[in-house]
Amino acid sequence: MAIAAGYEIIEWWYAVIAGGEAGIEFLGSQGDIWDAQKDMLADTLGALFSLILFFRFRPYRQK
Repeated sequence: MAIAAGYEIIEWWYAVIAGGEAGIEFLGSQGDIWDAQKDMLADTLGALFSLILFFRFRPYRQK
C-alpha cells in the first residue's frame, strides 16, 4: 500500500515540476481525474483484505 501511494505522490510531483500543459497531459493521460485516489483506495483495501486473511488463516497458529 505504501509503495503504491508513494508512486502516486511521485507521479503528482512530476506533474507539478513539469507544470502547465505537460503536467496536465501527464496526469490526464488516463482520462480520469480521480485515478490516483482510486488506485490508493484499491491498494489500501487490498492490503487490509490480505491482513484479514493472514490473521484468519495464519500458518503459525497454535491449536
